[in-house]
Amino acid sequence: MKFTYLVYKQVNGTRQLAAATQEEWDAILKKNRRLPLEQRRRFMKDCIEDGDEVDCMYIEVPASEHREWNSKNTIRQKNRKLGMRYTHQSLDAGVPDTDVETLHECVPSGFNLEGAVADQVLIEELKCALRAWQPWAEELMDLYMAGAKRSCTNDLCKKYRLSDRTVQRRKEAFEKFVLEFLKK
Repeated sequence: MKFTYLVYKQVNGTRQLAAATQEEWDAILKKNRRLPLEQRRRFMKDCIEDGDEVDCMYIEVPASEHREWNSKNTIRQKNRKLGMRYTHQSLDAGVPDTDVETLHECVPSGFNLEGAVADQVLIEELKCALRAWQPWAEELMDLYMAGAKRSCTNDLCKKYRLSDRTVQRRKEAFEKFVLEFLKK
């Protein structure tokens, strides 16, 4: 591991970042420990992987920039440590020493294919029974399923030239038929 220390130095009368030696770095750290918190010099650490070698760089920064960096770095380190508690596995991976080919077979899904197919078959059977019972019943079922149970009365009155009360009676008969069908 290679370390580089960039600290503010006076060069030709101006304050600028320059590389420091290990001895200068040790002296800065020793002096920093004795200073009050608000007077201490602040450093930001940045590590870069270069092939098999890691280069760490300590860069002196103003206190405001250090606060921002430290906040982000603390969160990043916390997330990294929490992430080490968990393993990531592909759902396509098999489970050793079992007859499970993929994890997809073990993970429960909110979608129930068998239930969806059974519901679709039941609706088709209900539509056939409604067609055989009354010619207008299948249309009423479509309106109910579209969420127009209350608003369909006026449309049916106009379409079939029926009174409100007649449509209401048909709706009541329809509901009774459907409940009886579903009890079977």
